[in-house]
Amino acid sequence: MWIAYGLGAGVMLGLYDVWTKKAMTGNSVIPVVMWSSLFGALCWVPVLIPGALPIHVEPFGLTWREQAWLLPKGVAMTASWILAYYAVRELPISIAGAVRASGPLWTLAGGFLMFRELLTPVQFLGLMLTVCSYYVLSIVGRKEGLVLAKNRSVWWMLSATALSAATTVYDKFLVSRLGLPVLELQASSAFQRCLLSALVFVPYMLRNGGLGLGLTWSWGIPLVGCSWVAAELIYFVAITEPQAMVTHLSVLRRTSLIVGFVLSALFFREANVLLKSGMIAVLILGMAILILGG
Repeated sequence: MWIAYGLGAGVMLGLYDVWTKKAMTGNSVIPVVMWSSLFGALCWVPVLIPGALPIHVEPFGLTWREQAWLLPKGVAMTASWILAYYAVRELPISIAGAVRASGPLWTLAGGFLMFRELLTPVQFLGLMLTVCSYYVLSIVGRKEGLVLAKNRSVWWMLSATALSAATTVYDKFLVSRLGLPVLELQASSAFQRCLLSALVFVPYMLRNGGLGLGLTWSWGIPLVGCSWVAAELIYFVAITEPQAMVTHLSVLRRTSLIVGFVLSALFFREANVLLKSGMIAVLILGMAILILGG
């Protein structure tokens, strides 16, 4: 089941990427991060009300000490969002998504260091295939006028991916080592990220002349926050499975690239669709080998 949950999280992240691109159209990054974080936090309000839904989360279910353990995740995710949103605003979704697909390589290192997770030689081959796909990515970039090594948006996305991979490993630490309850952890993390985003947003708006919304309204903004909550919740259900490996889950979540690419080709007029399809095919092959090679 954890494999199915990982794939489900990937689909939601693909929708998240598309809605992020939509939300960023004509908007600055900081306001979008702030308001999408707010909508993400609001998704948890109904489960805090006793009897409102079949599931219930205690509003103060985590101790102050547990909240402190959770804070690094909130800081890393807020920084990751800011960097990723700057990148998504400038890059085609396919390029941004492919750079984000380097996450399993970062998670592999973290999974080994923290949990001594090892890959078989066949699984390692799967990871190497994903690396090969970046050669295709560099070709695509040159065709679209992007020199990837010199493009700051690519480096922003790479930095965001490294931070996100670090939180992926840290999530398993919070659940498996500290034993934090998943729903309370998720809800507290969403509210923490909202507060952290506000700490960045208020000085930004004061510097730019006011405390209004700071953006042009788009339905993409609440959908960004809600889809991230859904993807993260599905992922947390997956890592509670004793057999789940964070390296595998990180790769499974990269199915977001497929979803984002298809929708981007339909709605954002992606260029070089055929070449990008080849790149995605290599990534899918790498993921399949990684899953079946265990």
